[in-house]
Amino acid sequence: METLKRDRSPLGDALALLVSGVLAGVLAAAAAFPLMGAAGLLAEDGIDSFNALPTELTEPTLPQTSYVYAADGETLITSFYEENRREVALDEVDPLMIDALLAAEDSKFYEHNGVDWAGIARAAVANQGGGEQGASTLTMQFVRNTLIYSASTIDEVIDASEDTYDRKLREARYAMAIEDELSKEEILEGYLNVIYLGNQAYGVHAGSYTYFNKPPNELEPQEAATLASLPKFPSYADGLLDGEGDDSQILDRRNWVLDRMASFGSITQAEADAAKEEPLGLDPRPERSECTDVSTASWGFFCDYFRAWWADQELFGESERERISLLKRGGYKIVTSLDPALQDKATEIIQDNVDVDNPAALGSVILTPGTGYVRAMAVNRIYSLDQSENGPRTDDKDGPSNYPNTTIPLLSGNSEVAGYPAGSTFKMFTMLAALEEGWPLKTTIPNPAKYISNYPAGDGSDSDVTCDSGGKKVWCPNNGISSSAPLNMWSMFGRSSNTGFVALQEMVGTSKAYDAAKRAGVEFYSKSGVVLAAENDSLDSYGSFTLGMDPTTPMDMAEAYATVAAKGKHCDPLPVMKVIDADGAEWEEAAQPTCDQAFSEEVANAAVSAGRCTVNQNAGGTQCNGNGTAAAYTGGFDRPMFGKTGTADSDRSYWFVGSTPNATTATFVGDTDATFRSNVATESLKVEVKETGVAVLTAAVKDLDEKGWSKPNSKMTSGENLVSIPSIDCMDAGDARSRVSSAGFDASIAPGTFDSECKEGEAFSTSITGQAPKGAPVYILVSNGSDYKDDKDEDGEEGTDPPDDGNSPGRD
Repeated sequence: METLKRDRSPLGDALALLVSGVLAGVLAAAAAFPLMGAAGLLAEDGIDSFNALPTELTEPTLPQTSYVYAADGETLITSFYEENRREVALDEVDPLMIDALLAAEDSKFYEHNGVDWAGIARAAVANQGGGEQGASTLTMQFVRNTLIYSASTIDEVIDASEDTYDRKLREARYAMAIEDELSKEEILEGYLNVIYLGNQAYGVHAGSYTYFNKPPNELEPQEAATLASLPKFPSYADGLLDGEGDDSQILDRRNWVLDRMASFGSITQAEADAAKEEPLGLDPRPERSECTDVSTASWGFFCDYFRAWWADQELFGESERERISLLKRGGYKIVTSLDPALQDKATEIIQDNVDVDNPAALGSVILTPGTGYVRAMAVNRIYSLDQSENGPRTDDKDGPSNYPNTTIPLLSGNSEVAGYPAGSTFKMFTMLAALEEGWPLKTTIPNPAKYISNYPAGDGSDSDVTCDSGGKKVWCPNNGISSSAPLNMWSMFGRSSNTGFVALQEMVGTSKAYDAAKRAGVEFYSKSGVVLAAENDSLDSYGSFTLGMDPTTPMDMAEAYATVAAKGKHCDPLPVMKVIDADGAEWEEAAQPTCDQAFSEEVANAAVSAGRCTVNQNAGGTQCNGNGTAAAYTGGFDRPMFGKTGTADSDRSYWFVGSTPNATTATFVGDTDATFRSNVATESLKVEVKETGVAVLTAAVKDLDEKGWSKPNSKMTSGENLVSIPSIDCMDAGDARSRVSSAGFDASIAPGTFDSECKEGEAFSTSITGQAPKGAPVYILVSNGSDYKDDKDEDGEEGTDPPDDGNSPGRD
């Protein structure tokens, strides 16, 4: 194609301006410009206005693809782009495609100087008579699209695209200037790369693949004509790619384009007639999702988390829409925190234990304490939009289940996915609150099989956990460990005493435990339970918090326990390590960990010490009594470690959260169709989650340096400025209360009665023994006489202690 670039003389420009001035009055009243300018615009005013318009068009910054890499900076995870586009050179486009566009949009492209004045005049006259002729040349269309791409605000986009007199004049002025600076081929190539063809396809390369799944140098005449019919009427293609919509309009225009091509000699009339007999023949390229199009199938959930994280960062724009647009347009190189080898290993461990076709979801999140870097997000699910072959739902509702394919953020949650009941992992937050309030680890608390609490029983509560106390129904949680002897905080945490922790929560207040959870990083999505209690200012009447009946996500639990592991330093989960823009500049602020000191180091070290009892690591100042709930699974782990197991009520989910100083994992298993009840959880899965959690943590620390924690100081272990609690032994309850009050405590009679060897009605102990902070709440425990014996039994023999027959099942 020969390059055409006209020489212009001052006289030629003057004539052009004169013509524009004369036409300005016509244009102002023409239906071609529905939003009219001043009807009486004089020719000389038109010349002045036109002459004052800018002639330098800002070179557009076309959207550029952003590439997302794993932590090594080389392994590609996926790419993000706003438009289905790729720039092409003229020689990459079939000449028939170019001929089709010229026939449809600007048959005199090689004859005019950017503005077809005669065409404008014809359109003005025709439109005054009720017609709808256009008058934009291909160069003017290029100008319009360039202005849209150069826009930085929505208002600028509107100014560049709305059908007004001012916009047409501005386009004409720019078009004439462009024709002075660029060759016809350069203008045409630019046009081919920015033209909008509907369905988010910009440029002929994108259009060819969007509608026919082939490159633009392989188009048949009817396909080229179809694309050429769209720049003026892109809405004709709405719905067609989904098998909906009416294709008659696009067929009519396609056939008109084919006849135009024949009239200009691009094809013969016989070829045009044959092409018109062909069906529309759309063959759209399959819909792409950035996170289903990841390099490795198991990385989709991490990709989805990264995208949600980016959308939430104010640094990238004022709104979520602006932030995602920046990601898709900005041409960034993003190095994430994903460890590809660890991600693959964790996925292998998980799917070897519970395969993808199991309705029970087994998953784990791995974070780095002190930075929040998300190293892996593995689950026995496939990140996919195709749920046509999924298994049946476990809750008998309509619609697909989420196994094996789903895009639900099972591991990280959002405003619509609250997570899963956390079980006894929430005891960590009650313990943190108690340590902050001055209760040391040596605090000893009774550990009865059933605890009659001060918390009201919930509506419809299970009778097994409801008691009558003073004429009202109260919550009476059961225990699940084999001894009812009083326990210190180390053993109470390691052995997961339900009744002991409910008593501890009463002493410190649910509101303080809830605050500790939030500071540690738990975001409560569910607008019920503890969140509703907080909104109603009734937190301290909400008893079940410490037993983890509220839902949360593996991401939040990993974040919270990583806070403890990092000496109380809380860091938001962070999926990126570097963000580099299209100019090569690194956005350091984008990848900077966001951290705060949520708890003092001494409180965190004490919590770690108690957590080591869970995994039977009685070292570094730790004083455990009995086996921890994860002891059977951690014997081969040869590094300092702490953790917590959890079982939600009714076995709705099982958990193991474990941590070293430089890696934290939160592993869960549960029914993600029916999180409100148990349809799939079994004792075997309870074992699987512990084995899996330890195996994943072992993989996470494989290449990391071994580190440990400082042992807790004496203030945290033995207390400071504590007061001794008077002993109580089979005495009048009122006298017992007076004795404890006189020692400086807030003493009261505990609701209900408890098993003891004292006579019915006698006080036999306090809710906490040993020492406690002055002014602390202390309950007087009253006997129900169940274990009381006279000096002689019925046979005249001396009474003996009843055997320890264990306690009712509880949570670990």
